[in-house]
Amino acid sequence: MVSPAVQPVTRALLEAGQSVWLDYIRRGHIQSGALAKMVDDGWITGMTSNPSIFEKAIAGSSDYDEALAALATQGGITPYEAFVSLAVEDIRAVADILRPIYDRTSAKDGYVSLEVPPGIESDSAATVTEAKRLFALVDRPNVMIKVPGTPEGNRAMEELIADGVNINITLLFSTAAYEQTAEAYISGLERRLALGLPLAGIASVASFFVSRVDTAVDALLPKGSPLLGKAAIANARHAYALFQKFFSGPRWEKLAEAGAMVQRPLWASTGTKNAAYSDILYVQELIAPETVNTMPEATLLAVLDHAKVADTVSPNLARAEEELAALAKADVDLDAVTAKLLTDGLAAFEADFLKLLAQVQSALAIARLGPVPSTESLGALGPAVSARIESLQSDNVVARIWERDYTVWKDDPAELSNRLGWLTVGDDLATESGDLKLFAESIAGHGYTTAVLLGMGGSSLAPEVLFSTFGSAPGALILKVLDSTDPEQILALEESIDLEKTLFIVASKSGGTIETLSQFAYFWEKIPDGRHFVAITDAGTGLATLGREHNFRRVFENEPEIGGRYSALSHFGMVPAALIGVDVQRLLEHAHDMASACAATVPAAENAGAWLGAVMAESALAGRDKLTLVLPAALSTLGYWIEQLVAESTGKEGRGIVPIEGEALGDPSVYGDDRLFVAIGDNPALAALEAAGHPVVRLPYTNPYQLGAEFFRWEFATAIAGSILQINPFDQPNVQAAKDATAAILNGQAANGTTPSLAETLATVTAGDYISITAYLPRSAEMIAQLDAVRLTLRDRYGVATTVGFGPRFLHSTGQLHKGGANNGVFIQVVAEDQPDLPIPGKPYTFGQLKAAQALGDLSSLTGLGRRATRVTLRELADGIGI
Repeated sequence: MVSPAVQPVTRALLEAGQSVWLDYIRRGHIQSGALAKMVDDGWITGMTSNPSIFEKAIAGSSDYDEALAALATQGGITPYEAFVSLAVEDIRAVADILRPIYDRTSAKDGYVSLEVPPGIESDSAATVTEAKRLFALVDRPNVMIKVPGTPEGNRAMEELIADGVNINITLLFSTAAYEQTAEAYISGLERRLALGLPLAGIASVASFFVSRVDTAVDALLPKGSPLLGKAAIANARHAYALFQKFFSGPRWEKLAEAGAMVQRPLWASTGTKNAAYSDILYVQELIAPETVNTMPEATLLAVLDHAKVADTVSPNLARAEEELAALAKADVDLDAVTAKLLTDGLAAFEADFLKLLAQVQSALAIARLGPVPSTESLGALGPAVSARIESLQSDNVVARIWERDYTVWKDDPAELSNRLGWLTVGDDLATESGDLKLFAESIAGHGYTTAVLLGMGGSSLAPEVLFSTFGSAPGALILKVLDSTDPEQILALEESIDLEKTLFIVASKSGGTIETLSQFAYFWEKIPDGRHFVAITDAGTGLATLGREHNFRRVFENEPEIGGRYSALSHFGMVPAALIGVDVQRLLEHAHDMASACAATVPAAENAGAWLGAVMAESALAGRDKLTLVLPAALSTLGYWIEQLVAESTGKEGRGIVPIEGEALGDPSVYGDDRLFVAIGDNPALAALEAAGHPVVRLPYTNPYQLGAEFFRWEFATAIAGSILQINPFDQPNVQAAKDATAAILNGQAANGTTPSLAETLATVTAGDYISITAYLPRSAEMIAQLDAVRLTLRDRYGVATTVGFGPRFLHSTGQLHKGGANNGVFIQVVAEDQPDLPIPGKPYTFGQLKAAQALGDLSSLTGLGRRATRVTLRELADGIGI
């Protein structure tokens, strides 16, 4: 407890010549009046701040939420600019509270400090520029700008003092560095005096760090050494002896007569780190005239409670020299120790500052994106989600994901440790956005009007969503996506384009996707000119080689540590985005915002991706495994991409989340108790669903560029859900089986026998099932409409969720879930009666034969796994259900 006599303790320290400053700052402490009371009660006469203090203040309170929300509306504001805005407001407020002390002491005391950022400590010119800017921004006479005590920092201080900027030179560990600091301060004053400028009111402190020296030196001494706990105080006392030397004698007296104030030593890092030492050791033993001691609050309270005030430095200077000599005899190289402490201090300063900026960035992102929804809308699911979020936090899952710790999912690193590049690929691509824009402009400049993307699954879905969302900007290319082996669909696309004005994007992560290479072979025969082709693939693939051998206009080699379904923000998504005129930089800024809202520093309860992932997984564990997407018209096709991401990532080991996209909302009565509704934007039907007891998640919608944020949100959420479901969300163990079955059929092997009839198959449908229509038909608006009518009839009749997928497209999407997920799917394969065919150059089979083999291979895989499946034509399906 602090005794009632705190004011006499502080007064006694002041009378001994030492000022008491507080090493702490927080807006709530300022606004509540607590700081003003400490000042009014005489506890402190100044304050210091640092990035770690600001980071804790911003992360550990809601004090800055309103200010951050206002800053978030300023387009393009950087985290550093936002931090400066927050810090300047706080520093001004503190300076105003301390101003009476400043006035009363004639500018000797009553200061608060603000630090220049890391990264410029070796650049004196940059340090001078930023220090002057910060000093002007605060616009208070009683502010000091903190500058690291490097050689370049001391050179900067000399110029800044000459220009009238108050400086707190910091991170001083060695007495040699202190000598440079004192010399620079005096030289700055001399320059100012030579210019005829006043010296009165120019203030500086030299922050000499204390306790860290003991921590480092004690580790070098043997157990029981009488020198334990002596190095820091002896080192500081020696610095004080140098202070007395510098600030006396003719040179200094000339400056003092002109109004100069001494540069007071400021003892920093004075909280005791070794529990065996007194909690006020670095205050009690460093009391001396013309000094400052800046303390954390706990140390301050201890000092006010039981410090004994007397000059403990001046009478012990000789003893300090003896202890330093003894340390040298004990083979302690204090110069080496302090040099390393400076290096470590600068590194720690940078790490703290980067953590601070990350925290500000996350806060700005959350303010822009909006907070995570309340668990109240989840009804009975809410408590389980809350408990899961607590466990994500306690198990440090989010931070471990960012650290690329594969054990979040499995003990085996296979297809985990090399599948986490999606976490940062958006930021990587942002550095290429200018190049991508120039590339797109050059393509349009060469007369191309259309881009045709040849790809499957992760290579095609994000580009399709991007074009559906944004369309084509003026002067940019129109995008057509071909992710099918259906001959009729290929012919329809071919008839819709002018080959001479078409750029083909051949996209395949593996470089060996059978559909993509078949499509390429077909169109290369039509226009065998590499100028009409670009490739997107991983480095070293067959496609990369093919592209170079055929003189493709460009081969984009993608970040290899990304699975296809997590590649939306990589070259696979951003190259097509640039070609259609999307502002890639802006899109990736939205993605960066979401990544920041999912950062390791954001608590799981506030983390946009972690929260959604917990909801998805806990819903599935509770039997509500049908993730029903409710999307605004502007993002209506986003469901295609989410469907692949969630189904292929979670549908394995007999469990999974079944994404339901494109199913129009119905009356609450048509839904079973296996649904989770996730909406982007509001929809009037949601209220009725919520009232009926269904869990509903509402995510905000702002503008189409939110698509970048949603790509990252759902990737992170799916990774979190995988962790909770204890599966690997980055592999696809059952996909290869269908490929193998297709290859066997193409090689002449007979497919499995007949399947049950439609009626027999539908008779097995029960609550908790879903009906999946897998249509090996040409994908067109007319066909989609027909199948939508079928699915809604089935949903309303059987009261189960429905999905529609076109083959072979869905094999790269929901196919993994169908075969690896829970056995709650009922599959209706729909095939065409008759259709045209096309050859595949260089292959012994046609597109029609390939597609037929894929359909039979898919069906064979399903039945081989004991799945309920039937095979019908579209007419048989319509007749069978009476529409």
